[in-house]
Amino acid sequence: MNYLGRNFMSRWVILLFDMILVSISLFFAFFLQSNLTILEFSFFPYVNSLLSVLVFMVIGHYVFKPHTGIIRHTSLYDIRRVFLARTLSFFINLIFILLIATPLGLKSYATPWLVAVLTYIISIYILVQFRLIVKYIFNLGKKSKSKPRIIIYGAGEAGHFAYDALSPSNHVVAFIDDNPKIKGKTFKGVPIVYSGSNMLDVIKKGDVTQVVIALQNCTAAEKRMIVNRCMDWDLEVKTVPPIDNWINGELTNSQIKVVKIEDLLGREVIKLGNAQLRSFIQGKTVMVSGAAGSIGSEIARQLMYCAPKAIILIDQAESPLYHLELELRNKCTRLNIALNVILGDVSDWHGMERIFKTYAIDMVFHAAAYKHVPAMEMNPIQSVKVNVLGTKTIADLCDQYGVSKMVFISTDKAVNPTNVMGACKRAAELYIQSKNKLSATAYITTRFGNVLGSNGSVIPLFKRQIAQGGPVTVTHPEITRYFMTIPEACQLVLEAGLIGAGGEIFVFDMGESMKIIDLASKMIRLSGFIPNKDIKIEITGLRPGEKLYEELLNKAESVMPTHHEKIMIAKVVENSFDVVSEGVSNLGKMVAEQAPDNELVGCLKDLVPEYISQNSPFQALDK
Repeated sequence: MNYLGRNFMSRWVILLFDMILVSISLFFAFFLQSNLTILEFSFFPYVNSLLSVLVFMVIGHYVFKPHTGIIRHTSLYDIRRVFLARTLSFFINLIFILLIATPLGLKSYATPWLVAVLTYIISIYILVQFRLIVKYIFNLGKKSKSKPRIIIYGAGEAGHFAYDALSPSNHVVAFIDDNPKIKGKTFKGVPIVYSGSNMLDVIKKGDVTQVVIALQNCTAAEKRMIVNRCMDWDLEVKTVPPIDNWINGELTNSQIKVVKIEDLLGREVIKLGNAQLRSFIQGKTVMVSGAAGSIGSEIARQLMYCAPKAIILIDQAESPLYHLELELRNKCTRLNIALNVILGDVSDWHGMERIFKTYAIDMVFHAAAYKHVPAMEMNPIQSVKVNVLGTKTIADLCDQYGVSKMVFISTDKAVNPTNVMGACKRAAELYIQSKNKLSATAYITTRFGNVLGSNGSVIPLFKRQIAQGGPVTVTHPEITRYFMTIPEACQLVLEAGLIGAGGEIFVFDMGESMKIIDLASKMIRLSGFIPNKDIKIEITGLRPGEKLYEELLNKAESVMPTHHEKIMIAKVVENSFDVVSEGVSNLGKMVAEQAPDNELVGCLKDLVPEYISQNSPFQALDK
């Protein structure tokens, strides 16, 4: 039944057309050889040659399959297949002439040399033109007025490919480019406008609704400027991916996406060198706790390219951990890395000890944590159990089983904490830093702000709210946050593991903080809507324990530089391990006894004296 399908039939129809066109090419080749005189045209040699030419054509088509493409979507990839198929047929024809026809006396069935060359050249031209004409006819009926009217920003190679990908379903009004030498020129009839001229006039006259950025060597600052400019004009902004990400070297309409939120960062993406890091991790057994989370899963992905001996992934979230295993299993097998995926709770001493007994762990990245501020404010016992006691469990087992380094992933909410979650993270910082003095294990802490696209960030929330038509909820008009991408955050964590000697708290230069209301407004505009007209921004009020702004250092801390200008070491007040250990032990007893929340939080405030609650029922404890 499949042989009667539409796709199957269309393939053979195209092959039939190709055979006819090749036959016509051979006719023209003989005609040209006869000095353009029809009386001198050799009919019988043409018929004899036609049989071998068509046989060899079918062989070339069988190998490279130029007849299987969808003609109305012809691209450079399809043209390349035509070229390869005809080239193969041409060389087979030459072999036939030299090695078979001449020695066996079949010269009358062989194509003359000149005719073979002419047929090769003419057939490529005709076959390509046939496909382009069919594509043009299919698109001719679509009136440009009914198509989205767009501008392509960038008239270089990427812009030309973007035009080819977009033009069938969009009307390209103009190209915008910053090269004054090409202003006033056209590409395929579309004018090229200099970016220094009045772009707004072009947009208004052309009734443009969308801009596609097709710049391959564009800095984050330049792209941000273009994006902000377009959003001011209420235009939807899309971007062309890097050439390396194109499918089979071809750009398609589906690959051109709305600008990512990473483009709204107020700084250049920071990239760290990986050569030393690879040599440091190569051949080692590395454990990642909280592996199913945003940070833990990205650490696992980046670790694979450092060639460790084994990776141990631990999390208590069953489904996300399973999905991560599916993602990494084949890659680890291909790279000869042992992958061990374990469902477990970091606050379960016996469960964690069994892991440390089973595997000779060299290094631990501890990312497991509860991180939602309002949820932890309502459930302080769970926050202390996982964020403090879970960290203590991992740290103590690292010491007991001779792990060389433990990297603890903290948060900027640990600085002058105003909520239970931040205070628990600060208590965990105090414990591992003070323990560093007494252990052969090097304990290292990293602090950074919010990561774009993480499970707990505002970005997924805003996306859902925009998709639902709003409103987009912001807790306070003045609330600000630092942002970085997940890969950047994980690069910092891995780098800290490399350069840390133990006892350090690494902080990251995260640039300028961003107002959340501005972020919400930009996300709405990037989605093609107008804030507070199409989608409303609603102020809901600060949540329990929420700060207006975050800090990376408190007043008693300063920083020291490292070998990288964007990474610094916080000089913090050192604490006695006995004092900190006693405070953490008291917290452990209260969790075991299920003490009232006020008593537990009061004990946490004793351990972390800078913890002053805000917008929380625990403010009464500060008086």
